[in-house]
Amino acid sequence: MELELAAAKAALTAKDLAVSRVEHELREQRVEVQQLTGVMTTTRSEFARVEAEGRLLRQRVDELQDCAAADAAQLQETQAALRQAEAQVARLGASAARVTELEAELAERDSHVEALRNRVAALSEALARAEASLESERVRATDIEKTRGEMKLEFESLSKRLLDEKMAQSEKGIEGLLGPVREKLKTFEEKVQQTWDQDNRDRATLYAHLKGLAEAQGRLHADAQALSKALTGEARAQGEWGELVLERLLETVGLTEGREYDLQVDSVGEDGRRRRPDALVYLPGDRVIIVDSKCSLQAFIASSKAQSDEEREDDLAAHVHSLRTHVKLLSAKDYRLVTKSKTVDFVFLFVPNEAAFHAALSRAPELLEESLRQNVVIVSPTTLLTTLQMVHHVWRSERQTLNAQQIAADAGKMVDKLSAAMTSFDAVGQRLRQAGDSFDDAKRRLGGKGSALSLAKRVHELGARVAKADQLAQLEKSYEVEPLPAPKSSPPRKKLPTDDQQQLLLDSGGDQPC
Repeated sequence: MELELAAAKAALTAKDLAVSRVEHELREQRVEVQQLTGVMTTTRSEFARVEAEGRLLRQRVDELQDCAAADAAQLQETQAALRQAEAQVARLGASAARVTELEAELAERDSHVEALRNRVAALSEALARAEASLESERVRATDIEKTRGEMKLEFESLSKRLLDEKMAQSEKGIEGLLGPVREKLKTFEEKVQQTWDQDNRDRATLYAHLKGLAEAQGRLHADAQALSKALTGEARAQGEWGELVLERLLETVGLTEGREYDLQVDSVGEDGRRRRPDALVYLPGDRVIIVDSKCSLQAFIASSKAQSDEEREDDLAAHVHSLRTHVKLLSAKDYRLVTKSKTVDFVFLFVPNEAAFHAALSRAPELLEESLRQNVVIVSPTTLLTTLQMVHHVWRSERQTLNAQQIAADAGKMVDKLSAAMTSFDAVGQRLRQAGDSFDDAKRRLGGKGSALSLAKRVHELGARVAKADQLAQLEKSYEVEPLPAPKSSPPRKKLPTDDQQQLLLDSGGDQPC
């Protein structure tokens, strides 16, 4: 009995050694499985197309690891059971039957470990197949990338050629659109330069006019003093002299007759009376200033020759009365027919002598206010010259405003032209993109699987005559036509006879093969 127990212990020891070896092999296999898992993780990131298979392999490895862990747990349980069996054998002394059961269980565990080893071997084979599949996919991906690069180069070449053609056409169209815009810009620059030059000339003219104003005033005063002696007592001569001074003032400020002013415009009113103002000075906005120079200076001239102060005062009072009477006469006149429906702002009573003007105002300071209430302004050569100079500047500003408006209108048209040109550019770009899409679609229809070129190649291989077979081959090479798959389980087709063979069969009376 002790020998049997010793033999059983030896057998158990041997089994423990075997179990240790199995555990060692399992640990090695677990390390190998972990290495395989790392390899599969690396290959999964590199090859997206086999990622699903990699996940399946990892799941299987995880299952095997779980099984291995379960087997290890079972082995530990077996060892614990063996230790309990030894204790039971020591206690009971006779447990041959239990040893037999343990041997049976150990044999079952051995068979399970063998099955696990077989599964690991199968997993290794599956991993090898997966690596081979991944290598094949890598080669295929390289070929696809190469083909894609060649197609990209070909499409870029065609797109560049189409783009060059479209750009040439667009340049012609744009040149046609921008030509008028260029002319408008040139005209715009010329108008700006003309406006600038005119402004400089006007400034120089104004400076010259202001500089000569004092000299002209002095000359006018001297002329008035000289003429006052010659015109004493002659009303007609005084009127002609006043008209002459007025005309010289109009010319001095740079106004143009027939455009900014008119002289001696005749008209007859509804009452049949004739009206003939000495000058009509026009303003922008259909407005006009009437200037009358028929002022009597007889009383003023008489005052300059008076022998006593009382006589001089009486003559100056008569001079003021003459001006008041003339103001009332001008205020009562209707100048609508003369001005041709233009708005009359004021009527200027022109006193062509500064001394006579200032003598009347010093004698009657309220004379100006009285005349203004009647829409009549009493002016001297100095004040009229200043007013006419202002009229000249108003006309210059009006012309500059009109030029600025024309420039703004031309600029608006230029912006519209540029906007139309940009719209044309966008349309050209859209058409180029549409042409590229149409080219891709046409290329897919020509070179894809089951395309027209594939069918043409199949018909040619079946014996159909093609007049330009070299062009067909060139197209097949250019578009990489994929061959049509041959129909499965179908008898081989007979090659169609040529035209000469068909004619020979007809001549010999034979039937034409189908």
